[in-house]
Amino acid sequence: MITGAFLLVAIVLGYLLTVGLSMAATFSIARFLPDLVARDHRITSTYKLLQDGVWLVCTAVGGFAAALVLGTDHSPWIGSLSLMAVLMGVLWTNTWEMRQRGVGHQMLMSLATVAGVGAGFFLRLR
Repeated sequence: MITGAFLLVAIVLGYLLTVGLSMAATFSIARFLPDLVARDHRITSTYKLLQDGVWLVCTAVGGFAAALVLGTDHSPWIGSLSLMAVLMGVLWTNTWEMRQRGVGHQMLMSLATVAGVGAGFFLRLR
């Protein structure tokens, strides 16, 4: 029961941090570098790659925060896999953004999710 509560708190915290930081970075980039974001009303490839990198960093921070909550006593590997599943589930069900990004960047963001959350947990638990 207690492990389940820790797991829920860790996933919610990791998700909120990941998405919140990603949104803050996205809004900041769009505000200060609008020419990098879009040209002729189309999102640029450079911006898509930048977003992939930003997502990697944000998922690492979310994974680290989730690992802080779970520690080594409350199923850290189940927590990391659960956070990855939640983030990728939202990533792949958001059809509007998936259409904007394209399948290639969608797959790259999925790999970034696995690498970032894994890195965050590894950094915390090493």
